[in-house]
Amino acid sequence: MTRPDSAPGPRVGRFTLRFTLVAAFAGVTLLVSLVIGLATSRLVGDFVRDEFRLRLADLSSVAATQIDVAKHQRLQDKGDQASPDYRALRDRLREIRDKGTDIRFIYTTRQLPDGQVVFVVDAEENPAEFSTLGDVYRDVSPALLQAFKAKRGEHPSFVTDRFYTDAWGTWMSAYAPLFLPDGRVEAVLGMDISAERVLSKERRYQIVLWGAGGLVTLLLMPLAYLIAQRIRRPLSRLEADMMKVRQFNLESTPPIRSRVIEINSMVQQLESMRSGLRSFQKYVPAELVRRLIARGVDAEPGGAQQALTVFMSDIEGFTSLSERVPPDQLVHLLSEYLTTVSAALLQTGATVDQYVGDAVLAFWNAPEPTPDHAQRACEAALAAQTAIAALNADWQRRGLGISFRTRIGINTGEAIVGNIGSDERMSYTAIGDQVNLASRLEGANKNYGTSVLLSQHTRDELRPDTFITRRVDQLVPVGKSVPIKVYELVGRKGEVPEARMAVLTDYEAAFTAYQQREFAAAIALLEQQPHDPPSKVLLSRCRQYLDQPPPPAWDGSFLLTSK
Repeated sequence: MTRPDSAPGPRVGRFTLRFTLVAAFAGVTLLVSLVIGLATSRLVGDFVRDEFRLRLADLSSVAATQIDVAKHQRLQDKGDQASPDYRALRDRLREIRDKGTDIRFIYTTRQLPDGQVVFVVDAEENPAEFSTLGDVYRDVSPALLQAFKAKRGEHPSFVTDRFYTDAWGTWMSAYAPLFLPDGRVEAVLGMDISAERVLSKERRYQIVLWGAGGLVTLLLMPLAYLIAQRIRRPLSRLEADMMKVRQFNLESTPPIRSRVIEINSMVQQLESMRSGLRSFQKYVPAELVRRLIARGVDAEPGGAQQALTVFMSDIEGFTSLSERVPPDQLVHLLSEYLTTVSAALLQTGATVDQYVGDAVLAFWNAPEPTPDHAQRACEAALAAQTAIAALNADWQRRGLGISFRTRIGINTGEAIVGNIGSDERMSYTAIGDQVNLASRLEGANKNYGTSVLLSQHTRDELRPDTFITRRVDQLVPVGKSVPIKVYELVGRKGEVPEARMAVLTDYEAAFTAYQQREFAAAIALLEQQPHDPPSKVLLSRCRQYLDQPPPPAWDGSFLLTSK
């Protein structure tokens, strides 16, 4: 690429960064591929040959142990080829050859007193290549001669160091001596593998290696071009964007992306600065600010109706606690508490909307869609209660003498969610009756002595194999006219003790009797659970209705008169 100088003058040609990177990358890749290919090709050749040598050595030494040397010694002239001993040894050699991989010839030889080496038993079936007993073996390899000089226990077999050529072709061979009981070498078992087979395997390996190297080189060429483009484009756009920020122009631009760490870091810092200057003018949750910065988008007023699961929590008796704990200590404890609750929420993908004093409002399924939002809310509630219990235990160990008991309400339904507020200041939040109902359920915990209450809408969304719940009541919350079923979230399936499950079973039976106006039967069941807070509440109500029956139109609902 060429570009004009800032001062008038002739245009000067220069290599572009893209071309330079592609050329350098391609050159280095080709050189490295060539060096690696040559070195690897040599290593592969040595490896394949060593592999064949080891295989031949093992096969020949094992095969030698399967030869009856005494029978072999009886074979002395051509007439012995018709003997049963010859046929048995020949068949045995054929069996060994057919079981061994890549073996072409297998045979035995004997050295005569005059030094000549002759064939004894040849397993070959082809008459044109068959050697009869007593035929002289010419072109004897040094490894075969070494085998005739072997001593028992020294070398089980001898393998040719390199390929050798004889009248039948070019071979790699192994020789295993056959010893008589007195330790003398009676004969030598030979095995031949054609050099063509060895070289063919070498070539297959080398073709694969060179092909892979060539393919990698070809694939890296477009990669080099892409890398050059990825570096050049963001640098040019980054320069333009920096000029805009310098002029305090905070208008959004398409996101700049790069695979280069340094460029990507500069882009992120620039985007953080620009989005920070823009977003800090508005009041939104910290998590949402981080998402906006990561996306590089503006926060604008507006909302949409969608299904949410809303979580509302509050600390029981926090007002009275704040009157007797020094403010600085209370702020510190509350910070620890809110950090603990928020961690449980964020781990399940919640949007933590507001901290109102000690209360926490959060929801799922916005801004990121989460199809199992009801499931996640219950997981978060149980995780939060476990974490709060651990926090209280830690405070006790530190001698603070303070513990927080948290009440949680969870509801699922349609709500308005989005950036609520003005152009100058807004809050990403959820509003609507379903949000208010979660707040009502949180407050209802104090009526039943429970910790986590769910609406029927949330319970219907849960997978049946995950949580244990019990129907606590059928309520008409404050400000509502339609009753809803309310459930206590007891725990995860498989983690609730059997004794606790028995309490839940009795309560469910008593509640069914209560709704059917069988108050005496309900009382009998509830009196068996004097330590269960919801049972105490329902027991008191049943006794009252037993003395003063509800009106005929009563449907089993209870009107909640306080928030």
